[in-house]
Amino acid sequence: MHLLSLFDDTDDHIFVPAGATIFEKGQPGDSMYVVIEGAVNLTSGDDIYGPLEPGELFGEMSLIDDQPRSLDAVAATDTRLAEVDERRFLFLVNETPMFALHVMGVMAGRLRDR
Repeated sequence: MHLLSLFDDTDDHIFVPAGATIFEKGQPGDSMYVVIEGAVNLTSGDDIYGPLEPGELFGEMSLIDDQPRSLDAVAATDTRLAEVDERRFLFLVNETPMFALHVMGVMAGRLRDR
């Protein structure tokens, strides 16, 4: 499954200019994001994770466990994102099981890296 193909037909992408904060550590999180164009860095203090590039997702943990954000997310370049709120997430999981497996794979990989 190519994650970007799930968001090809949507025109509700969010534009974030380079250097702008998408969300901050500690904020409540009710959406995850998929990078459509550009790049995003996830940061914690001086630690930088990324850049996340087109087709990569972030912010999924807070959406799933209803806990505050664990990192800051900052646009490394001018960036276009698809926002996935809980309703859209549940729809994608139900209609596209490979999406759920992809999200779980991303989470498992990040846990292993920590």
